[in-house]
Amino acid sequence: MSNKRMIAHARIALSAALLAVCAASSAAEKERPDFTGVWTTYREPGQTGFGGGFGRGQAQLPFTAEGQRRRDDYQKLLGPERANPAAYCVDYGMPTMMESAGGYPIELIQKPDQLTIIYEVEGEMRRVYIGERQLAPADRLPSRHGYSKGHWDGDVLVVETTDLLDGVDQSQHPHSDQATIVERFSLGTDAKGAKVISYEMALTDPIYYTEPVKTARKWAPLDGFIIPYRCVDEFWLALLDLRRAQLKAGKPADARMSDVYKAREAKE
Repeated sequence: MSNKRMIAHARIALSAALLAVCAASSAAEKERPDFTGVWTTYREPGQTGFGGGFGRGQAQLPFTAEGQRRRDDYQKLLGPERANPAAYCVDYGMPTMMESAGGYPIELIQKPDQLTIIYEVEGEMRRVYIGERQLAPADRLPSRHGYSKGHWDGDVLVVETTDLLDGVDQSQHPHSDQATIVERFSLGTDAKGAKVISYEMALTDPIYYTEPVKTARKWAPLDGFIIPYRCVDEFWLALLDLRRAQLKAGKPADARMSDVYKAREAKE
């Protein structure tokens, strides 16, 4: 066989191999579940109540001495209204956002390289970056939600969250800034053929816990929409009214939000 013919055969073989790889990759992409949609708590037959959230119904989480101290300290700050971040316009953060999801709807928007998660309360949002599209570790800023990196394990989306701020205000499950959270999302059907997302989460924290703490939940499709649910504009608009009154009186417009609070307290 001439060299030209051998080269031609090699090129054909290489092209066929590349096509096979692309086809396999495309098929795998199509087989992966699509979590896109609005979801609410899935209730097993006969189930009542909210369901088994992280830290709920457990008499004693496996706290270290430091973890127990931090939780006890926070409990003293709750006050009669049982203060929590969202009640004061602050995101819950991880893992409380995912623990609570379903009590109010959660929306998932999936692309090949990203899963966006929106919780109705305060429009709280997470972004899970999937595959090669990742922010360099040196550029990641610690936050209440941390940095979430996803990869596929067959048809299960596995998400690892790091770069968390200390969750001092997590009443059920405080965590340190050394915590790592691993989540697993899978899509299936129940006995009636209805779609169900099965969700598992494990939090590992050497500072606050003596062992990983785990939870599992299920979500069912909700034929509805995420409704805007954020702190009202009332206080901001009241501040503008105070400043308008100052300008009308020939004074500098320097009223502060504390003045709004004082005026409200005076009326009460």
